[in-house]
Amino acid sequence: MTARVTALIPVRAYHPVYLARALQSVVGQTSAAWRLLVIDDGAEGDAFHRVLAPVLSDERVALVRGETPGIAGALNTGIRHATTDFAAFLLGDDMWPADAVEVLTSYAGRFPEVDVFHSSRRFVDAQDRALGEVFAALPEVTLADFVRGSVVKHLLCFRRELALAIGGVDESLPPHGSDDWDFPWSLAEAGARFMAVPEVVYVFRDHRDTFRLTTHVPRSVQVRAMRRILRKHGVGWVQRELRVAVAKRGYLRQSLYRSPLDRWLKERRGFDARSGWRELQR
Repeated sequence: MTARVTALIPVRAYHPVYLARALQSVVGQTSAAWRLLVIDDGAEGDAFHRVLAPVLSDERVALVRGETPGIAGALNTGIRHATTDFAAFLLGDDMWPADAVEVLTSYAGRFPEVDVFHSSRRFVDAQDRALGEVFAALPEVTLADFVRGSVVKHLLCFRRELALAIGGVDESLPPHGSDDWDFPWSLAEAGARFMAVPEVVYVFRDHRDTFRLTTHVPRSVQVRAMRRILRKHGVGWVQRELRVAVAKRGYLRQSLYRSPLDRWLKERRGFDARSGWRELQR
């Protein structure tokens, strides 16, 4: 079967168990029509290669070195090296359900005019136990919707040629929101056609056991990144600050630290990251 989609997994900081589960979630797909690129973004330790060894024997799996540093650079390396029509991001602590490729391949075949498929998603904890209800994909997406934030969530399955045409993920931006907010927003500005996939084809892992951009990076750093993305897309000061205020009352509460100084103080006091606030699961 000819593969239509390549899973791109960038790896720097990682939890060996979670990374192994992410890899196996691709290798164990019900459809064989996939490729997997693991992009080494400076992953360290023997555990990285031990985790990879069982899957690298599969000819559909390849390991490449990130050509430029950072998650955006790693993802762009994957986009350039992939050979399928579509590519999709998979973070190293998350998973794809077993039928993700089968579902995506079906949609790509039935709707050849679509450039970006975005799916419903669910959350699990560190032990793969389900958390809350399914978060449904937004049925209709307009360019104006992106001002509200990341309205198109993983799983993002996008046409590679269009991603390459806009230069991929913006490497000049901080990593927060560059992959699941600015990138699809830029695709929308380029005229990409979006379609919601109601099936769950992405599983987020809500944990504090290893580094995560949404939890371990100070809130002040994430706010600066948010403002930069909004400015890039022409959003005025008043609306930018309104969006920041909403984010501070919502998902930014996940951040374990208010500022770099707050992080420094908490780390020296033995702060337990597992006690951090968690976004309410519906």
